[in-house]
Amino acid sequence: MPLQEQARLAVPHGIAPAPRIDGAAELADAVGRAVTRTTAAVAASWERVADSAAAADPELRELIAVLAELEGGKQLRARLAVAAYLGMGGGDPAVCDALGAAVQLLHTGLCVHDDLIDGDDRRHGRPNVAGTVLNAWRAAGAAPDVATRQADSAALLAGDLAISASLRAVAEVPVPPALRLELMREVLTALDAAIAGELLDVRSERLAPGAARPIRMAELKTAGYSVILPLRLGAVASGSADPAALAALAEYGRHLGIAYQLRDDELAVFGDAGRTGKSTSSDVRGGKRTRLLQLALDGAEAADRAVLEREVGRADATEESVECVRAIMRRSGALERHRALVVGHAAEAVGALDAGDLPHALVAYLQVIARGVPGRDR
Repeated sequence: MPLQEQARLAVPHGIAPAPRIDGAAELADAVGRAVTRTTAAVAASWERVADSAAAADPELRELIAVLAELEGGKQLRARLAVAAYLGMGGGDPAVCDALGAAVQLLHTGLCVHDDLIDGDDRRHGRPNVAGTVLNAWRAAGAAPDVATRQADSAALLAGDLAISASLRAVAEVPVPPALRLELMREVLTALDAAIAGELLDVRSERLAPGAARPIRMAELKTAGYSVILPLRLGAVASGSADPAALAALAEYGRHLGIAYQLRDDELAVFGDAGRTGKSTSSDVRGGKRTRLLQLALDGAEAADRAVLEREVGRADATEESVECVRAIMRRSGALERHRALVVGHAAEAVGALDAGDLPHALVAYLQVIARGVPGRDR
């Protein structure tokens, strides 16, 4: 039986399929309504984990409680998954909820691991898993090395637990078994890419800035699970996506993810910390190998290049030194060229949608998202 027919028959008895969504505004409204349930769907996923036999002991339940507090944010991944599902003709609210929970839980797990690798104990201005556990052990009077070990171990296991919860959510999406298998393959493919991107990021710390591959890292680490995966999950779950549609969504997601990461890198130096919730000096002090830094090194005069080589990567760099780096990035033309890259990838994302014969409403919805990336300020 074709997957499209399986998907049609999977609609619960007595519930009519959702009417076809013809306009971008109508789709946006439908996505907005569905995503209002995402936080509750994530909470329900954590409740199922807490009710499992493995969570009979208080230690795991405490860790689940810490993870459950992390849910929030713009829920872009949930929006993309739901938009693709509804835009491609899906109509089951339970599928929307499961997809939204799955991508948000995966994001949580990968962020927890990313923070652990980076040695961060805060995210968006508040303690993350490692920071919460570290503070608790310190308050209990633990020695510094004991508190650090407990915090790092908790973060590693918490990330694993969130990824496991994501996979469980995918395994329970109420679609035919053949579609669920395809959904699981999509998640595993995205996980492979995210791990490869994280490894590339870590290895780049030991490379000269010019030898790093920030665009490839963005493609693997950001685009893969944050954009391509949600879109393909939603499309596959609808039962109406052919290979051309999936390829078009993947190409759109690749360019959008790169544009998004490039803009993130710019905001990490030139943004408003009050709006982004992130430091505007940590990337400079940490020597992050970004495309912005590469462009500055390529375009700077010799004296300015020497300043970049001296100041970027200095953990004790003063705010005056950081501002000097910003000035060099401006006058070398790096900032202007970097912004052109963001615009270019956003435009490529829009253009990629032409190849898949996608529904008009979905194309229009995704175009709005892509065109908004160059100007976003948080």
